[in-house]
Amino acid sequence: MQLETLLQNRNPNTVYIQTEKAAYTYSELSVFATAFQHAFLKDSKEIIALKIQDQALLAFCIWACIQQEQSFVLLPFQTTPTLEKTLLSKASCDLVITSNENHTEELSVAHLTSYRIKVQSEKTTNEHIPKVGFMSSGTTGTPKLIWNTFAQLETSLACIYKENLMPYCQQQQVLISPFLTHSYGFSAFLEYTMGNSTIFLPSEASFAGLFRLLAKKEIQSQITAIEGVPYFYKQLLVLQKKIHFSSLQHIGFGGDFVHDVLLQSLHKIYPNASFSVRYGISEIPSVIALNTFTTPTENSNSYQILPCYSVMIDEEIVVHSQDSQASIYTGDIGRINHNRLFIEGRKASFLKVKGYKVSPNFVENALISSEMVTEVNVFIKNDALVAEVIPLPNFDKMRLKIYLTNKLPSYAIPDVIKEVETMERTHTGKIRRQ
Repeated sequence: MQLETLLQNRNPNTVYIQTEKAAYTYSELSVFATAFQHAFLKDSKEIIALKIQDQALLAFCIWACIQQEQSFVLLPFQTTPTLEKTLLSKASCDLVITSNENHTEELSVAHLTSYRIKVQSEKTTNEHIPKVGFMSSGTTGTPKLIWNTFAQLETSLACIYKENLMPYCQQQQVLISPFLTHSYGFSAFLEYTMGNSTIFLPSEASFAGLFRLLAKKEIQSQITAIEGVPYFYKQLLVLQKKIHFSSLQHIGFGGDFVHDVLLQSLHKIYPNASFSVRYGISEIPSVIALNTFTTPTENSNSYQILPCYSVMIDEEIVVHSQDSQASIYTGDIGRINHNRLFIEGRKASFLKVKGYKVSPNFVENALISSEMVTEVNVFIKNDALVAEVIPLPNFDKMRLKIYLTNKLPSYAIPDVIKEVETMERTHTGKIRRQ
């Protein structure tokens, strides 16, 4: 399977991408890709940086690069100038393509501008290996540049297709809420394209842009599947009186730990929707393993490992791909039981508490399950276990501590529970850890 073949045999007049502004067909994509390639892709060995906030326009640029087997880097708009300069240098980019802030509904190369960021040098004779670069979320530190080759993406997608691991991607009207600059959003974009689905994207890569899209009742009624990080679904719950998906069939999660209470809350509103929780890291395309279930009570909290990967435990989860000699240490703690992968949390995030190692996810899940708090961040400060919480109206600290004594071992009960109004987040919606 090659990436460019994902668009073969499509009706030119069928809508491929829908935003709050307009619908775009496969025919429009084809015309745009040809014009883009003529305008910008002069040398296949160049590395292109795409800094485009309009998600539909970015999607068209992505396909233009894929069809030309051109390496490219996806730059988030939220990046600071200093970090962006560092990433462009590390990626050895030749050309940056960006878009005009205000353009018409029509997607045209006339809306794009470009500039070179280094003097062209004599090209090497090294084998050309097309690849795509992402910036990691930077949850626990400085974001870094991560590459996936087209071949790696193709291996993952071919495995998913052969094993029918994602039947929920077939013939959907899917909202992909993670932005295409994020490895989760990009992978889901390819997976649902492979499933011949219509992709719903916000014109602007921001949470405000997402909710402008979802404010339209006609959009809400069309959407049959959603992919999103837990924080996005929590915002949907807050707005459930204004935003409701009457045709929803599937709810997909990725990018962060999923609390049981969130699953139960969504199931109450959408009882006929199935669930999937993906486990992956940016260094590996698509997913390493997948957890699918129909109701929260059927959730085993374990994952089916993709056959194209072998997984072992060496203090942390280690993944080996069939098409690579390298073993990738994921930084996650887990175990394998009956060929299912169980994930306990990030190795770096485990806390040393009173002589014990404690997963913050374990403590946070207990706090969330009390239904007295809506967000939690657990960390160590001055040798004390601290839980910052965003309280719900029924919050009662004494009742919460009593509740936790029945849920957690004594050493895992927070020494300090501190109420806060907000929590700092990364551009992907994750809580920024200390």
